Amino acid sequence: MNLLVGMVRSVDVVIYHFLNGFAGNRWVDCFASFEENDSLLKGGLFLAMYWYLWFRAGPHQDRRRRAIIAIVVGGLLALVVSRMLADITPFRVRPMYDLSLQHRPYAFPISPKLVNWSAFPSDNATYFFALAFGLGYLSRRLAIPVMLYTTVWICLPRMFLGVHYASDVVVGAAVGIAFVWASLRMEWLQSSLGARVLALVDTKPGVFYAAAFLISFEMSALFDDVRTAAQTVFHAANFASDREFIHDGLIVLAKLGLLAIGACLVFLLHKRRNALLSPGNVPPGRSRHAYTGVFRKPH
Repeated sequence: MNLLVGMVRSVDVVIYHFLNGFAGNRWVDCFASFEENDSLLKGGLFLAMYWYLWFRAGPHQDRRRRAIIAIVVGGLLALVVSRMLADITPFRVRPMYDLSLQHRPYAFPISPKLVNWSAFPSDNATYFFALAFGLGYLSRRLAIPVMLYTTVWICLPRMFLGVHYASDVVVGAAVGIAFVWASLRMEWLQSSLGARVLALVDTKPGVFYAAAFLISFEMSALFDDVRTAAQTVFHAANFASDREFIHDGLIVLAKLGLLAIGACLVFLLHKRRNALLSPGNVPPGRSRHAYTGVFRKPH
């Protein structure tokens, strides 16, 4: 086992030194910095493709939507398992912080958005390869392009910046693909959970799409707001005397409060609309469509 770990470590170091050899080139460094700080061409692009497939008409729309629901569940479960692996396995320092490695300086300071978590496995690889595998399942023509895009655009720059070793990315990708594949193989997941979600789409589309927007927003940003809130609460609990953490905690609580108020308003408006549209509240000779903005003559 130790021999295998040593071999993987050696390969990781060789790959890192090869990629780090390109550091100092302003164009390469600018590309890596842009990729690291950009969410639109990562999560935003992936979620846009999923929403396109969600709304695309056709005879298989219902089955496609059930598959998308299973893919989202599998991807989120993969993220949870990835975090559990990071907690139970020995802590692995990111290459950029490993003092035993030789680092070639970049053309300008680059500060990736990181948290003090173990580098193994890569959450980004887990998440985006899960979504990429799901897109390949939904559209065979997208399989190879989206896998290459995930490898070259998302994972390779992070290896270049020293955020992850190659083995972190490989294991993370394997976890993401495995969980989405398993979720798509579970018929009960699509028939039970999928049917309930699609029933909500038909009966309460306003509630469903409001919740779907919030979930999509967080998914496109890799749950950055949720992670920030969790970190702030954790730090506030451990450093209650630190004013900066308390200030950040109050800001997060204010955001969550506004979000809760918005959700309550949407619920109350939806409830009031249903009450107005109830048969007992519609005056004689008037169509219910008059209350929804569509005026029609009563039959």
